[in-house]
Amino acid sequence: MRSLLFLALLGCQGKKEAPPPAPPAIQVRDASGVLVAELRPIRPCRGSIGPVDLIVGGPPLISNLGTTQWAGSAAQNGTTLYRDGEAMARVFPVGDANHAAVLDMRGVALARIQVTGAVATVSNQASVPVRNLRVQGALIKTDDPAYTITGTQDLVIAALLSAPELLPEVRVLAACERVLVKDS
Repeated sequence: MRSLLFLALLGCQGKKEAPPPAPPAIQVRDASGVLVAELRPIRPCRGSIGPVDLIVGGPPLISNLGTTQWAGSAAQNGTTLYRDGEAMARVFPVGDANHAAVLDMRGVALARIQVTGAVATVSNQASVPVRNLRVQGALIKTDDPAYTITGTQDLVIAALLSAPELLPEVRVLAACERVLVKDS
């Protein structure tokens, strides 16, 4: 009798819809196909570059890597990224589809990204172009270093994840911030 009651209760529950599938991982691969960086654009955001593997919550940004705490503080002049309370870099502007810069704490651009159509140009601190990224169908290709980025059409995120001039933690935090701000 109890088992019949239990089965009847189970049958009364409506079918639950499956949650929507998670967006695809954004992956950066070198010319030989080796995975260089990966970002999972979910909440919390997850990113890996080499040995650095971060789970980033926010906004405001917060993450731990071992005993090191990373945080981001948003202001009108961008988001300042802190490592154990020490300011390391500033990302500005936040959420702009066509521009981004990662600046050191003196305001010098470590990497500046400018998107025009299907091309992004990354410039160094002297405003000299150092790399181009191009949308090619479902892929984004970089010229130097030669990377292939899949899982996104966002040239700014692709440029941030593939920027060897930035600390891996800064790359992940800056890319995750774009993901988390879009979903806010």
